[in-house]
Amino acid sequence: MSPSAKSLHVTASPDGRRERGARNKAAVIEALLQLYEAGEIQPSAARVAEVAGVSERSVFRYFDDMEDLAAHAIVIQWERVRQFYEGLDGSGDFDERLKKMIDHRLRLFDRVSGVGRACVVMSVRSATVATAMNQRRSILRAQSVGQFAPEIAAHSRSDAVAHIVDYTLSIENIDYLRSSMGLSRSRTRHTLSTALRLALT
Repeated sequence: MSPSAKSLHVTASPDGRRERGARNKAAVIEALLQLYEAGEIQPSAARVAEVAGVSERSVFRYFDDMEDLAAHAIVIQWERVRQFYEGLDGSGDFDERLKKMIDHRLRLFDRVSGVGRACVVMSVRSATVATAMNQRRSILRAQSVGQFAPEIAAHSRSDAVAHIVDYTLSIENIDYLRSSMGLSRSRTRHTLSTALRLALT
C-alpha cells in the first residue's frame, strides 16, 4: 500500500466508526420509541438492544442510562409531532370551533398517545422529561382556553370553566376515555363535545 493510500485508509476509518456509531445511536432511540408505541412503557436495556439490533453494552455506550436515552428519544419525538400541536383554526362560531378543537385533539392523541404514557411514568424520575411534558401541556392549555375565549370570558366562574376545558381536552383525559373506559373514537368525540357544551353554554 502506498503512503498516500495508507494515509487515506487511516483517516477514513474513524469516519466510518462515527457513522456506524451515529446509525446505532439512532437505531436505539428508534427502538425505544417503537416500544413505547407498542405499549411497553418501561422496556429494559436488553429489550431495547434486541429491537435495535445492537448489543446491550452499546445502549450504554451512547447513553448514560435509560433515563438519558428516554430524554433523547422524547426530543426526537417532539420534532416529529410538533406540527400536530400547531395549526388549530380558531375561526367560526362556537359549533365550528368546537368541532375543530376536538378534531385537532383526537388527531394529536393518535400521534402521541404511546409515547405520552411512557412520559407520564418517566416524568417521575426525570426532570428533563417532566419539563418537556409541562411545556407541551402549556401549549395545549393555551390552545384550549384560546379556542373558547369568548365563552369562558362570559361565564361568571371563568377560571373554573377554563380549568374544566383544559382538563377535558387534555391528552391524559382522552387516553382515559379511550383506554380505561374503552370508548370508540366516535363515542369519545361525543363525550368531549357534550362535556364542553355543558361547561361553556
